[in-house]
Amino acid sequence: MRITRITGSVIVALSIASVAAYAQEAFKGEVVTVDKTSKKIGIKLSGTVGPSDTTAPTPFNVRDARMFNAVKPGDKVSFTAEREDGVMTIKEITKE
Repeated sequence: MRITRITGSVIVALSIASVAAYAQEAFKGEVVTVDKTSKKIGIKLSGTVGPSDTTAPTPFNVRDARMFNAVKPGDKVSFTAEREDGVMTIKEITKE
């Protein structure tokens, strides 16, 4: 009985850790649009694989409005984003 509880606790802890690890993702790309009105930055992602259209920019919400002043169209960037309320939101962004 005690072994079952420990095993169950370990499984729950590992599940929580794996969800946290995948909650935030790292990306690279080129800024295509900076739209302060809609609070979005459009980024052409680099390194995408599969049937997705890599020429179309992906819109990301922005958590901190100061990010709009940090980048402009044409900038190569690295950034982290996570899903908030079903929408990918940039948490941090840096120029390369």
